[in-house]
Amino acid sequence: MQFEKEELETGALRQFSEALSSELGASRFHFKELRKPPEPDAYCELDGEAVYVEVGHVYGTTSDVKQLLGRTGSLAPSQEERMTSAMVPLDIRVLTPLNRLLADKAIKRYRASRVWLLIRSAFPLWDFCDFQEQRSRILVPAEHPFEQIWLLCGAQASSGILRLA
Repeated sequence: MQFEKEELETGALRQFSEALSSELGASRFHFKELRKPPEPDAYCELDGEAVYVEVGHVYGTTSDVKQLLGRTGSLAPSQEERMTSAMVPLDIRVLTPLNRLLADKAIKRYRASRVWLLIRSAFPLWDFCDFQEQRSRILVPAEHPFEQIWLLCGAQASSGILRLA
């Protein structure tokens, strides 16, 4: 599981680097290495200066997570779980875990001075336009330790990014 977590974080950081470079018009942000807790997940550089990045993912419901991560056997979502998940409106399937993740990350504290939060949505049924349309329902806590908060709106760099704070 640790290897999977590192692979997911590395993938998100590389996609974010590509998306942010496209947004800024130059390759100014670079993922350097993963870090161990209690430090933020990654050390990166922006214009040669240190930026630490905490990484989170949003998949939808528990059933969606299992399915998107390719769980098989006893770890795969049951037919009942998939049916129950399918009955949950898409906005609730995405925004509820996104807002929960934002609230959970907001209470963390870091010793590093420049810490960003990157959240990658891996939910394939929502894209940049959906997040932009529902932006007022994305609840960024007033108090949080992050200099910037970014949302990578899909599983690819080309999915687009939104700066939430």
